[in-house]
Order: sequence, then C-alpha cells, then structure tokens
Amino acid sequence: MILLARLALAELPLPDYRQAVTEAAGAEVARVARETGAGDAEDFARRWMRAVGESARVQYEMGLAWRLAGDDARAAAAIDRAVELDPELVAARYDRGEIRLARGDVDGAAEDFSVVTRLEPRAWPGWFRTADVAGRRGDAASFETALLAAFRHGFSIRLVADDPHWRALVDDPRVGAVLRRLVTVYQGEAALDALRGR
Repeated sequence: MILLARLALAELPLPDYRQAVTEAAGAEVARVARETGAGDAEDFARRWMRAVGESARVQYEMGLAWRLAGDDARAAAAIDRAVELDPELVAARYDRGEIRLARGDVDGAAEDFSVVTRLEPRAWPGWFRTADVAGRRGDAASFETALLAAFRHGFSIRLVADDPHWRALVDDPRVGAVLRRLVTVYQGEAALDALRGR
C-alpha cells in the first residue's frame, strides 16, 4: 500500500515555482490595493518586479488596482504592459477590452474580446462584450451569434437592465429585433420588460 502511494505521488507533476511565486505576488498586490490603496499596491508591485522580474500577472493586478480606484489612464498603461508580456492573459485582455470600449476604441475592444472568447469559450463575459461590440457596429448577425453564446453560458440580461446603452439597443433599427427575440426566447417577457424599464 505504501509503495502504491509513493508511486502515485511520484507521478504528480511538480508545481511551477515561478508561477506559484507570481500568483502569490499578484494576490499580494490585490490585498495591498484593498487595504491601503492603488498607490501602495503599485509600489509593492514595482519593488517585487525589480527583485524578481517583470510579470504579466503582477502588471495586471497593478492595473486592476488602478482601475478599481478610478484611474483608467494608469490602469490602461499597466494592463497594456501585462498584455505585451502575455498576450493570452485572459483577465488582462478582458479588462483592456472594457477600457478600450469605454474610450470608444471599438476595434481594439473587439480584438481583446475575440481573444477572451477563444481562450474562455464557455464563459459568458467575453461573449457578452463581443455582442456589445457587434451591437455598437450594427452587425445583427454577429450580435445574434455572440449574444446567443452569452445566454447559453449563463449571462442574464437583467445584469444590464439599467444600462442606457443596452436599453437603447432594444429599439435600435439594426439589432433591436434580434435582441428582443433572443431575450424573449431565452429569458422571457419579464426580462425584456426589465430591459425596457417597465
């Protein structure tokens, strides 16, 4: 029995040391940001990266701290650097897409959300934002495909029921009919009424 246990343990892969250290540093950046603010979190992140080396995860957490603090310029700079270091860091791609969308860079946002849906095809946030981009472009076919995927992976239209942009899409001549149909079929008339503010 002991021999079997030893053989089983011998087959487990060793944890990636650098990844474990980086994850811990990212968690520490987030903790410092929550407890004492984004500036202190950035100070910690910069000291850590000087000692250990640059890290996409740590850069992302620094950017997220600034984003939560309401400083999108600093957030964008840190998150851009995180994407440069790791173009497939899903969280960084998603947040950068959100920042780009808020700034009106629809094409840049579409690029980021495309990566998110490729890497996390069973998660609704990337599909939801891809639908958002398609809605802004007036692309009914892409809007339908992405919104359908978002619904199938757990998105609720009630999450955006108070969002003026999504409320306007209900009557948009290019995508409104698609939105009304999909919401009614997948989430019911009450959800459509909520989106309409009724």
